[in-house]
Order: sequence, then C-alpha cells, then structure tokens
Amino acid sequence: MLDGRAWIVVWVLALLVVAGVTLTAPAAYAQTAQPSPELGEELYPPTEYPTDAGRGIVPIGRYDIGCANDGIVGDVGCVTLGTATNLVFSIGKLLVAVAIWLLEAATGFVVEAALTDAATAVADLLDTRVLGAMRLSHLGLVVSALYMGWQFLRGRVGAGAGEFALTLVVFAVLVHITTGPGFGAAVTGAMRTAGGISTEIVSLAADTDRSGDVTDRVGGALIAGFVRDPYDTINWGRPLDGTPCAAARNRALASGPHGFNDEPRLLMAQAGCDAQAEFNAEATVSRLVGALLYLTVAAAALALFLITAFTLVVAKGMALFLVALLPIALYAGLFPGAGRSLLWHWVAALIRVVALVIVMGVFLALLVTGLTGLLAVAGGLWTRFLLVIFFMAVMWVGRRQLVDMSGRIADSTLRRLEGARIGGGHGAAWIRPYQAGGLTGLGITHTVREAMADLPARPRRPTRAAPLQTAVAISTWGPHRPKAST
Repeated sequence: MLDGRAWIVVWVLALLVVAGVTLTAPAAYAQTAQPSPELGEELYPPTEYPTDAGRGIVPIGRYDIGCANDGIVGDVGCVTLGTATNLVFSIGKLLVAVAIWLLEAATGFVVEAALTDAATAVADLLDTRVLGAMRLSHLGLVVSALYMGWQFLRGRVGAGAGEFALTLVVFAVLVHITTGPGFGAAVTGAMRTAGGISTEIVSLAADTDRSGDVTDRVGGALIAGFVRDPYDTINWGRPLDGTPCAAARNRALASGPHGFNDEPRLLMAQAGCDAQAEFNAEATVSRLVGALLYLTVAAAALALFLITAFTLVVAKGMALFLVALLPIALYAGLFPGAGRSLLWHWVAALIRVVALVIVMGVFLALLVTGLTGLLAVAGGLWTRFLLVIFFMAVMWVGRRQLVDMSGRIADSTLRRLEGARIGGGHGAAWIRPYQAGGLTGLGITHTVREAMADLPARPRRPTRAAPLQTAVAISTWGPHRPKAST
C-alpha cells in the first residue's frame, strides 16, 4: 500500500510521461497528410497545375495511347504502330510539361527570391562602404547649391531653383530607401506590381480557376489544349469534352495509364460510345501521323514558350542588376548635369523592364487564348494543327514587336525627361547605358566607345612630309606662272 508521498511521486511521474508524449507527438490538427507522388510522376518536370478529374485534367503521366492487342494481326499492329504512336505522343506531352515548367519558373517569383538578397547585399555594400563613406550626399548638396548660385548670377533663377529642388527630392528618396524598405524592396516592389498587372491580363485568357495563381491558370489551360484534347483526338477519334462520352473518358484517365489493357474500351462501351471504342481498338497509320503532327505542334509551342520564359527571366535579371546600380544612380542624381542624366537613364531602364514584364503578360494572354481556341475549332486534325503552326509563326513575329514596344516606351520616357531638361538633362551625351544593348538594356561596348570619343585628343606634331609633297606637286604641274599680257 502506497502512502501519500508515494502517490504524489507516482502522479508527478505520470504527468511528466503524458506531457512528454503530448509534446513529442505530431499534432493531428496542425499537420495534414500530404498526398504521396504518383508512380512515374518524377519522370516529368515538376509542374503544379491544378487537376480536375471532372474535366479530364489529370497528372500528365496518366495520358497514354492504347489499342487492342488481340490476335496475330492485332499483336503485330498494336505492338508496332500502337507503340510508336504512344511513344510519339509521350514525347509531345513531355515537351508540353517542359513548357509549363519553364513558364511557372518565369512568371513566378523564383528568380527574385533566389537573387534579390545577393543584389541587395551588393547595393548595401556600395552604399555603406563606398559611396556613403565618401560623403557624396553632402558633396552633392554643396555642388547643387553652388550650381544654383551660379545660375542665379546668370539670371536663370528658375533653372537654379529647379536644380536644387530636384537634388533635395533625390536626397529625400535616398534617405527613405536607406532607412526604410531598402534597395532590394524598392525595385522588387515595382516588379511585383508589374507581375500583378501581368497576372490579371493572363487570367482573362486562361479558362481555369479564377481564384488560383497565374501559373496554375496557364498550366491548366495548356494541359487542356495541348494534352487532353490531342489525347481525345488520337485515342478516341474526336475531342470528347462536352459529350456524353466525356464521363467514361474521365474514369479511364482516373485509373490510367492502361497501355494495351481493355479497361478504357470497356468503359466506353458501357457508356454507349461504341464508335470511340472501335476507333481505339485499331492501331492505324493515321493515328501515328496524327501523333507526329501533335509532336510538331508541341515542339513549336515549346520553342515559343522557351523564348518567352527566357525574355521574362532576362527582364527579372535586369531588375536585380538595377537593384545593385540603384545606389550609384541615386548618388549620381544628387549632382546636376551628367549625374542627373545617369539617374534618368536608370529610371528609363527600370521602365523598360517593367514594361517588358507587362507586355509579356499580354503576349501570354494572346498566346493562350489563340492556342486553346484553335485547338477547339471544328474540323479535322490537319486543319487544326496547321492553323496552330501558322498562329505560332505570327506570334513569333508579334513577340518581337512587343519587346520593341517596351524599348520604345523607355526611349520615349527618356527623351521627355531630357527634352524637358529636368535636373540637367543636358548632361554628358555618352552616358546611355540602356541603348544599343538589345534585350537587357545595357550597351557597355557602345558606352565605352562614345566615352572614348569624348576624351580630348592629343595634338599631333606636323609631319615633315609636307615639303616633299609640295615639291612633288610643283614638279608634276609646274610652277604657277602668270600669263603675259598681250
């Protein structure tokens, strides 16, 4: 029999055991069981588009092309033509998955999240260790005040006051950024705003969940137009979305892939879709040709989406480069003349990057709308795919025009700033880092050449070949003799 103290010890030990088990056990309400990845999904790029089994949008590994493996003729035809058709279709859907993955990486904030900290660290290093330590802000205020006094002596009171007022504005912006959000947040905030505008534009084109992310909407639209509908056409003879056979197709996809199994055809036959089941049973050359056409369209789409993703990645990389250059632009903007011109060129480069992100959103909206619309038009497989290829060629040219449009917007803004001579727009003409630089907006070679051209040239000594040249001229033409008057 335990006495009172022994019971107290037992209760304390029991409470300690219960507390230890409670603290070490995972909370059921805090953690939810994550669905395990499907077998074979790791063979494809990690796309995260939302699936919808009711619309035939499933993980990309479940789409496959089947046929009936019955009899000797069926064995030969299904093993040869059927396997080749499924192989070509699998390559095509792999290219579509790569395109979706690239767009998810480009339209999301993967680049900013990975490199913003590094660019911000470079900007902070320039501010604290180099430019700030040199007291350039104080020097800029003094130089601007002296310049204002010089303009007053010349009778240009408005110009001098405007220069000094703009210096104070730039100084206030510099103080606000260094003591507030920081150099990285100042630029990435503008990029996120541009990305939000681009998201809203693309959401108008993607016929998926309007509450989801832009990458989910684009991915879902591309899966529907580039995988589900071609799968229906090659596997069942026609697109099934919106038909009575769509439910049987969805049940087959939910348990796929099937290979040469008869289950998909049995589901179609049970739903009264005997024509689709008979089409799927026979492996024909026409289905193989259709798969080859699909592969051609998928390759063209991958090329176009790859260029678009590269454009967005370069634009965001340029934005991070502008983060590192922001301290230089702000400190240079404190000085009138050439320093202010450098600040305006930095602003023009940022406008170009923001405009590029927005116009690429417009391009994606047009691309997704056009592709999904053309793949759903009535007509044969050849007609739809030829229209898609022609549309791809047109969009290839249109993309170049949209990229040039972003450059023209930046050029127009810079000309307005310099034309209005706001804060010394008449500064050194060779400070043009955004010109002749193609997509990135930096023309380093062009800038160096123009800067070298502005350097004063060393006076040359007169050569001693002049007397020899004169003697040769005299011996050739003879000395000039005046005509004798008659």
